[in-house]
Amino acid sequence: MYLATKSCYYFVHCKNNPKSGRTTMRKRTGVSLAALALSTIGLSAAYAQDSTSKQKDTYFFSQAYYVVQDNERAIFDDEGVGFRAGFGRQIQDGWYWEANLAHNALENGIGGFTDYYQTHLGVDAVYRFGKKDGVRPFLLLGIGAVHDDVFPIGTQFRDDETSFFSNVGFGITSSELFNIGLKVRADARYVVSEFEDGYEDGHFSLGFEIPLARKTRVVTRTVVKEVVREVPVAPVDSDGDGIFDNMDQCANTLRGSKVDQKGCALKAQTVRLEGVNFRSGRAELTGDSIEALSDVARFLKNQPELRLEISGHTDAVGSAILNMQLSQKRADAVKYFLVRAGVDSGRMRAVGYGETEPVASNATAEGRAKNRRVEFRIWK
Repeated sequence: MYLATKSCYYFVHCKNNPKSGRTTMRKRTGVSLAALALSTIGLSAAYAQDSTSKQKDTYFFSQAYYVVQDNERAIFDDEGVGFRAGFGRQIQDGWYWEANLAHNALENGIGGFTDYYQTHLGVDAVYRFGKKDGVRPFLLLGIGAVHDDVFPIGTQFRDDETSFFSNVGFGITSSELFNIGLKVRADARYVVSEFEDGYEDGHFSLGFEIPLARKTRVVTRTVVKEVVREVPVAPVDSDGDGIFDNMDQCANTLRGSKVDQKGCALKAQTVRLEGVNFRSGRAELTGDSIEALSDVARFLKNQPELRLEISGHTDAVGSAILNMQLSQKRADAVKYFLVRAGVDSGRMRAVGYGETEPVASNATAEGRAKNRRVEFRIWK
């Protein structure tokens, strides 16, 4: 009888203790039932709003925790330590459910006596705030069963019991660490058990949360495909030789020259240079002659096999000797320009014919204008 009374004093608040009245029992039972109801409502609401996503966040967590005991247990030490491990899964955005198993020892501080052990198996509804990749505070509410192991098994003083418990709490998880989803987790729980006439403990936990499966982030990219449509273009004959550019193998042919099917100038022909002018009575080229002679230089570079004669001609006005000299100087001036433009001088010869080869009558102004000319004679 003495041992039984002593054990009641040291380990638990006995059922016949006058300090443990019905009011206290009803209060704690009411708290447990309220927590049970709220937990059931929370889980039901979360499941009712479950999204259609095929993949949910799933995780494992483990924590060490410190217990602040209910002082009505009447044991000497008011502290204890334990370990909790659990599994969680997302229900929908913000809502999760968790199942956990926890075991702790409550220190009695009495030599020769075994500590007070508790094993909790529970389920919680959890609501998390914030974004998944950041720091997330959370609230939890749940119920479960707890086994209180007060005395060693096999002794006459065994007073073990399995009863219901409820808990409510709050906590926080850190942002992801090391890019693997690992998070630091801390929480505080107010735990109410139905053992004896009811006890209220505080659990303060710290540990880690490890992802098992997470929602895959799908990154969509809009690809703009450029469609290039070819618009038909009318054939172009840039040098005016009658051969379209896409078939012309000899570009920049002299205007007025005869060409073959490839657009290349034929040999043994004479072409009058249009746009080549000199100052009156002199062999000095005018400024507007530069463009025409530049075209001639490009033509000769494109057909390097051609050899030609640059022939100078005058009308019959004035001395025949002076006209011969003037025509030679003008032919030389054209050759000099082409050499400066990059044409090999060995491909050209300059000859002055004076008034000896008229192409029109010198009796009219129009005829004399036609006789004052420079021609190319392609001879090889």
